[in-house]
Formats: sequence, C-alpha cells, structure tokens
Amino acid sequence: DVLLYTADSRNIHSVDEITDGERLTLTLWFSRDNSHDEDAKLISILSQNTLDSYFTKPASYLPFPASSNMYWFSPDQAPHHQSGFDIRYARAHILGLDFYASQDASHISATESSDLAELLLEPLSIARGNELFNEEFVNILHALQVVQFCCWKASELQNSGLCETGKIIQLTKSQRQKIDNLKCILMKDEQKAVEVFSYVTNDGKPQHSFDWKAFCAAIAAWEDYTGKLQNELLLCLPYWKMHKLIFSVPFDKCWYEK
Repeated sequence: DVLLYTADSRNIHSVDEITDGERLTLTLWFSRDNSHDEDAKLISILSQNTLDSYFTKPASYLPFPASSNMYWFSPDQAPHHQSGFDIRYARAHILGLDFYASQDASHISATESSDLAELLLEPLSIARGNELFNEEFVNILHALQVVQFCCWKASELQNSGLCETGKIIQLTKSQRQKIDNLKCILMKDEQKAVEVFSYVTNDGKPQHSFDWKAFCAAIAAWEDYTGKLQNELLLCLPYWKMHKLIFSVPFDKCWYEK
C-alpha cells in the first residue's frame, strides 16, 4: 500500500498510523529556489567522488554505512541505544541469521555508540543456527545487501549449485559467545523487531526462506549486479552534468550496448 500526502505551509504533515509492517518514507521536494536544487548538489558530489573511486578502489561498489544513529530504531525514543534495535541486524535476524565479528563485543555498553559504530564497520561473517559462513564481508551493510539480494533473487538462485567445500563450518563455543554478545547490544527489543520486519504470506508462512546454496550464488551475482549499476551511473553522469538534472538515460543509445 502507498499513501501519498502533502505538507502544509509550515512543512507539517500527518499520516495514518501504520500498525503492520515497515513504514518507508519517500520525500519529494519541489522548489523554485535554485539554492535548494538537490539534483545539482548530488551531481556535484558524484562528479567529485565517483570517477576517482572507480579507478582507485577495485571494490568501490561496496557500501559504506552512515552514522549508526541512522540505523537504530527505538519505539520510545530512548537515548544512547538503551532500547530498540539496529535495523540492519534485525533485517537479517528475522531470516534466522546472526552476525559474527572476531572482535569481542562484550565490553561495549549501550551508551558507547561510537564503539558500536566502529565495530559494525569492521569485517564480519554470517551465521545460521550452529553454522558459520566461512567468508568475511567488509561491514554489516555489505553483508545485509547480499542477504537481501539473495531473498530478492531467490527463485533464480535456488538451483545454482553447491557451496564450495569448507564454506560452511560449525560454530565453536567461543564464536557462539561472541555472536550472543553482539546480539545483546544490537537487539534490545527482539519482539518489536519481529513485529516490524517479520512478513508472512496469506497462508501464514514466512515470506522469505534462507538457503546456503542460494546465498553462495548470491555473492557473485550481487557483485555483478552492483558493478553493472555503477557502470550505468558512470554513463549517466556526463548527461546529468550537461543538463544539470538527474533523469533516466536511454541506454539503448549508449556505446556499450552497440
């Protein structure tokens, strides 16, 4: 369901309460004041950063998380992550997944948000039950994007073959303890996370299931997909700069399609 609404002269709006599922807000900003032209600002930033990172960083398509406060959901707006949950962690958790970081998180408290943010920027692995996927991701956002891509393309990936030998290993007791320590920090309110993110189909079954074989195939497929998106961005950028506007470029006219 989509609900469209406009703001009043004080930029105040109201929206019906959303009691089931996740609320996503898309803001469309219209202004005749060029100083508020968001397209021009984005084009300028992309022009400064995209080309340099493309040629200097082999994996420049990898996501870099924003401030940890941007990913923390707290129903009662409690400060310093004292209640609620990390949205990135919760999205994976409802699929039965956990995150394993080699660095021990037991010393990090709910009020040490800077330490928490730093930890989530570090490489980590994905676990499910007593199994650990023996490959590290650059950060939690990288891991989550691959997981969500796997869910999105599940029907295409489910018959993609087997995981390499040694990719799935059994968790050790110390690894399980580190996973539990991290969960205690990132999931202060597990019940609320389930209420927000746990979608089911009409027959009451979970909307998404998780399979290691599909996940193994999803890693390379995600890299290919994001690489193509980056190439499209590079092709669009000259047109955007020329017109000072972000728009859909007809790629059938581009050289790489010929």
